[in-house]
Amino acid sequence: MPDVITQEQLLLDAVNILLETIDELPVDDEEEYEHFLEAKQAKSKIYEVTRAVLSEKWDFNSDKNYVFPLDVNGMIPVPTNVLNITGNRGDVIMRNWKLYSKKDQTHIFEEEVPCDVVWLFDFNTLSQPLRHYITIRAARIFSARTIGDKNAIAFNEMDEEDARIAARRSEGFTGQYNMLNSRYGVSSLARLT
Repeated sequence: MPDVITQEQLLLDAVNILLETIDELPVDDEEEYEHFLEAKQAKSKIYEVTRAVLSEKWDFNSDKNYVFPLDVNGMIPVPTNVLNITGNRGDVIMRNWKLYSKKDQTHIFEEEVPCDVVWLFDFNTLSQPLRHYITIRAARIFSARTIGDKNAIAFNEMDEEDARIAARRSEGFTGQYNMLNSRYGVSSLARLT
């Protein structure tokens, strides 16, 4: 029976891949992050790239017409795990972690506002193709900023593109995209012309 990987091990494995790209020794557990600057920086880079990749809006981390409840003051607070939000009324934006009506110039609402939301999720909860893509992208950026080896960067760019394609292919399984509704299909071609 194969070993089961714990969620905590997923981030540790990713950090060790980043450390490997700069010829550093791997860390054995999360406690070692605090003792090695490079391990702390690698972990930070994983978080940074996770936020950047998930900000691109994928099927699994986006909701249409999501409704946040009004608080007792008539405001609609936005949770900190929201990466992007668009109110369906057209004039509603996020300002100071609350919804704001630009037309009425207020944070106060009389009714709930449906929104399109892009969510941030923990690295450890993501699918393998997406974790792999984030890890490879983070490794390229991390090694470029740490050692700046142009040959290694070029090699990692090819790996990154392969990983991105695999992640988008995995996304296609749940996104149910077709030529008419895909961001790469007919509707996007119509917008370009």
